[in-house]
Amino acid sequence: MGRIFNAINGAICDSVAHREANKFARQVRVGDVWYSVERHTMPWGDVSFLHEHHFTKIDKLISGQPMCGHRTAAAVWLAHGPLYKSRPPGMQTLDEYSASGSWELEGATEAVVQQIKAELLEKLAAAGR
Repeated sequence: MGRIFNAINGAICDSVAHREANKFARQVRVGDVWYSVERHTMPWGDVSFLHEHHFTKIDKLISGQPMCGHRTAAAVWLAHGPLYKSRPPGMQTLDEYSASGSWELEGATEAVVQQIKAELLEKLAAAGR
């Protein structure tokens, strides 16, 4: 009995997600840039970055939706949603984060930095480099 309810609940959730994705796809235009917040796990803690989605062409074969790379707007929503039209203040993309030098483990204790360096050196030694 539980499996039946799980299947029904899953189908309802999928339906709602697809409805939201299609609603989003109707808002997107070619040339738009939308933003999603991606969470990355780092040795010194979780860090959130912005991911920019550039919609550059129309899918002429099937959906007629704007596309970001090889994905339609609805597929981008399903994979990365929710998406934001304006850039959230104070957030950086991964490229901006790397260029700013923040990758130097800002906020990490010296012990954590030393542990990470030691692990990297062990991996390099094991790889014969």
